Amino acid sequence: MLSYYTAAAIAAAPTSAPVDPALRRLLADRVHEWAATDLLDLTYLLIVGPHDSERAIVEAVGFSPLVNPLDGARFGSPQFHPHHDWLERHGGWTELTFCIGNDGWACVMFVQDADGTDPELLSLCRAYSAQVETDDGTT
Repeated sequence: MLSYYTAAAIAAAPTSAPVDPALRRLLADRVHEWAATDLLDLTYLLIVGPHDSERAIVEAVGFSPLVNPLDGARFGSPQFHPHHDWLERHGGWTELTFCIGNDGWACVMFVQDADGTDPELLSLCRAYSAQVETDDGTT
């Protein structure tokens, strides 16, 4: 798991993160958008890949995308309602955004759709996403 929580680290992520070219381009786009809207200082970026556990996510950001913090319902139960504010698939990666409070702070997770990535997290990403076409024409 890669975790970035300072504006400088997030700004450098598109060139320093050991990730594939598709995610590098996506990170570059997001960093440009966040910088243009003064959100770099209000963003926590988490890159989740194979072998990253739900427990590791909770340790990094303090919550699980698989559990609704309001009622404790877990993904897969009939009572579950997702608590992300944005979810979008980008050719092998899913972007989840969780807005925290009213000051603009957000946790953004990029989850790799790959063997070894937490299957329950991948199921959530697939269940709540609309496939989009990326800039290079892949989905």
